[in-house]
Amino acid sequence: MSATLRLTRAAFGAVQRASPRLAALWAERIFCTPPRRPISERMAGWLREAQRFTVRVGGRRVAAWSWGERGPRVLLVHGWGSRGARFVDLGNALLTQGYRVVTFDAPGHGASAGRLSSGPEVARAAQAVVNAVGPVSHIVGHSVGGFASALAIARGLEIRRAVFLAPSANVNSYSAQFEALLGVHGPVMASMRGRLERRLGFSWKDLNIPAFAPEMRVPLLVIHDRDDREVGWNDGAAIARSWPGAELVTTTGLGHHRIVSDPSVIRQVVTFLSA
Repeated sequence: MSATLRLTRAAFGAVQRASPRLAALWAERIFCTPPRRPISERMAGWLREAQRFTVRVGGRRVAAWSWGERGPRVLLVHGWGSRGARFVDLGNALLTQGYRVVTFDAPGHGASAGRLSSGPEVARAAQAVVNAVGPVSHIVGHSVGGFASALAIARGLEIRRAVFLAPSANVNSYSAQFEALLGVHGPVMASMRGRLERRLGFSWKDLNIPAFAPEMRVPLLVIHDRDDREVGWNDGAAIARSWPGAELVTTTGLGHHRIVSDPSVIRQVVTFLSA
């Protein structure tokens, strides 16, 4: 445990003993605040080649980009603490194959407004981007982006094929890790969950992909690495088992992040979408 985490945990413990209500507010902010990382010049250069546009989600501005004039559209949905330009390698491969590519920075990420975010908000942003650009044939989501893509499909986003890279299966596993890491007491955690449900307009129990996956009919490819330390391989496997007809591909040695730009993974994604 890092020194910063130990200090935060100690301070949070003192706050929740003195005021559980304030502790729930603080926990919600920590839980919903993604890390921000600087954009690389290569990613920035790729965005400069695109047509930029904006949509509004929950009153916040969401930055989005599109490439290509003809062909089926593919929507790329990034993970927690990342940005749309993270898909530069996959996006270029798809453009070479004649697709139109669309991506965005989720609320609270990259060039989009705000500091807070969540899976349901990413799902709503994906739908808003589709509403702006027109029908999308395929969707590719990484990590929380895969989780949000599944939510969007379940809520009516019409696509022909989907790919989830290292997807999170449900919010409960992540929230349990968060609860243990920060030392959140049960009543404070319950209060935080209630606040999130009211603010975002969802039920916590519904954020479980394997629970609603049996009703899905979109062909799905899940690619997950055995060495993923951020979102365990079991999450991707659980989604693939529950989603009718889904295909699971297991990689090794790529971890959670390199899977997005690995040449072999990119070839499998393009082949699946082109089937």
